[in-house]
Amino acid sequence: MTLLWKIKQHIKSNGLARLLIEERKRLLYTRDARRYSDREFIERFYERKIGRKPDLDHPITFTEKLQWLKLHYRDPAIPRASDKYEAKKYIAERGFPELLIPTLAVYDSADEIDLDKLPDQFILKATHGSGWNFICRDKASFDLPAKRKIMNSWLKQNLYIYGREWNYKEQTPRLIAEPLMDDKPLVDYKFLCFNGVCRALTVNHDDDSTHYIDFYDSDWNLIPEMKADIADHSKKIMPKPDRFDEMKTIAEQLAAPFPFVRVDLYDIHGTIYFGEMTFFPGSGFWKITPPSYDNTFGAWLTLPGLV
Repeated sequence: MTLLWKIKQHIKSNGLARLLIEERKRLLYTRDARRYSDREFIERFYERKIGRKPDLDHPITFTEKLQWLKLHYRDPAIPRASDKYEAKKYIAERGFPELLIPTLAVYDSADEIDLDKLPDQFILKATHGSGWNFICRDKASFDLPAKRKIMNSWLKQNLYIYGREWNYKEQTPRLIAEPLMDDKPLVDYKFLCFNGVCRALTVNHDDDSTHYIDFYDSDWNLIPEMKADIADHSKKIMPKPDRFDEMKTIAEQLAAPFPFVRVDLYDIHGTIYFGEMTFFPGSGFWKITPPSYDNTFGAWLTLPGLV
């Protein structure tokens, strides 16, 4: 397990530390949002994270092209498709209502949450962010008052300021409650789709309380040399889901309108469920290891107007 992942998990388990860090981060980035234009912020942050200056006028690598899309590409479907509540309507409109995990409730404030109206196990999510969620496995021991403060902090934030992802700027911050679909850590299949074609995917899974992110090509061949900077590689081949080909087809159909999108799906006891659609993984500031894959992924992505 990477040190970064351990630190993040410790912060998540400490309510006060999580709240203080969230608030400090929000204030610092709000200041920077006023100080720098989108392009200036992207140039500065990209160099700090990736270690080199990006070419935003003639992008070649995948991470450069994601930044170009942030600055120049505007599809009105993207804010809807990346909102965890509105995305469900979008998925249904695209012809896949059977993929949806039910919504138990929608809240404009954490103060509206009534535990008596929720099942014993559930998950609370912010609709406008990434990683903002609380899992409840036992309602009797769920400390809602402490978690309300953190969730209300989420609602004051706009993810746009952290990476200049324009789609979040247009979303309404809300919370949703969903049933907990499994009592075990889920395997998350994240299909990376370039111009409507799945070229690769990541498999996010836990083993012995350790979180792993493994990379596969679109035919389920492990890419052992590739790793994420936030989690370890498990170094073993996961069982291929029985409905893998169907999942890949669904991901490609959902991705068809967009230059790039990551489509997250679950296979829970043989039933496919939709997770989310992410248009800028890691906000595009993804330090790809080895760096050659930044070029490989970049070659797969044709930008509109830059053919």
